[in-house]
Amino acid sequence: MKAHIMSAVMIASSFIFAFSAHAAPSISGVSGTVGNGLTITVSGTDFGDSGPNVILFDNFSRGTDGQTITLPAPVGNWSGVSGNAPIYEAEDGGNIAGRLVDGDVSRQLQINFDPVQEIFLSYRIRIPEGYHFPNTSQPGTFAPDSAWKMAWIMDGSSGYRGDDDICLPTWGNGTYFSLIGNDSGIKKDGVANPLQVGRPGTENHWFSFSDWNRFSVHMKAGNPDPILDKGLIFAQGLSEEFGQKTIIATDRTLFDGDDNVNDNAISQWTRLNFSGWHRSGGVNAVYDHMTRGLYDDIYLATGSNSQARIEIGDASVYSDSTKLTIITPDNWSGTSIMATVREGGFSEGEQGYLFVVDSNNNPSVGYPITFSSTSESDAATPVVP
Repeated sequence: MKAHIMSAVMIASSFIFAFSAHAAPSISGVSGTVGNGLTITVSGTDFGDSGPNVILFDNFSRGTDGQTITLPAPVGNWSGVSGNAPIYEAEDGGNIAGRLVDGDVSRQLQINFDPVQEIFLSYRIRIPEGYHFPNTSQPGTFAPDSAWKMAWIMDGSSGYRGDDDICLPTWGNGTYFSLIGNDSGIKKDGVANPLQVGRPGTENHWFSFSDWNRFSVHMKAGNPDPILDKGLIFAQGLSEEFGQKTIIATDRTLFDGDDNVNDNAISQWTRLNFSGWHRSGGVNAVYDHMTRGLYDDIYLATGSNSQARIEIGDASVYSDSTKLTIITPDNWSGTSIMATVREGGFSEGEQGYLFVVDSNNNPSVGYPITFSSTSESDAATPVVP
């Protein structure tokens, strides 16, 4: 499956990441055991002097099926919940995910953070077999109207009312996924303009009903004036069924100042909700009990360099990968990165390719690795002779 990129001015089937003339990172070696939860060291050049400020990573691996999700995560902490308690759900094969969409019940996780104008977010999402997309009458179909805000960034606990809020993404009009919010901060030529990030039946469609999907987004406000100056948006949808689809926009602002009664003149993000919202009681309310959404591998980095990251894919060229897992850095310099392996959708014994992506979104050539059968729990257990 080919990767596709859609920018403000073009669609192409070959993908060039670089936004600058910086040299792409180059990997010379990987030491340590590439096992889930274990530490590895990546050596090379041009990684960038500083890495991302990762404030949250949760793969829900600490949970047991049916139990309430705890706020402490493998990296960072959730700040709170809304509605009914979010719960762990075990899948066939042993993976534990977070059930955050459940019939007509909200099971929302929330994280608060220091004010920023730049973030990188990545997460996996799926609808379990036999269950429905919100407000639909049968599995494998999309809703005819606004139905699901999969993640929702904003300023403050009530920012969803219209204070610098953007859904990441939303199924907002029954036609396509988009980045937009009640505040309409994403504007083109001064007019609210949702950024389309996946439309069924077109070449940028990525959402699969048959397996896990991954959605990633980097947003950086314009400088020096985030209200007048155009920012940068990088959005990526990914599934093994449809491949990797990437949208880049440099023609829009991300903030709009104090333009409604729920807004203020401060341009900033301070809160993220998972799931943002899903519709119940709509035209297909009789099927609400069949609505379900699982989330996994939620990763959030904020501030400068948030786009710098380490990933493992299933192809030696980043843009050819139809499966990617992001791993969490513990220490970062221009020539060496210590990181904790996160298996994501990969399995032990499976081959992959490790990438270092710098803060300008330039990826290295993939470095071949194989996932070990040794994991964090195995390494922590002493061997008794």
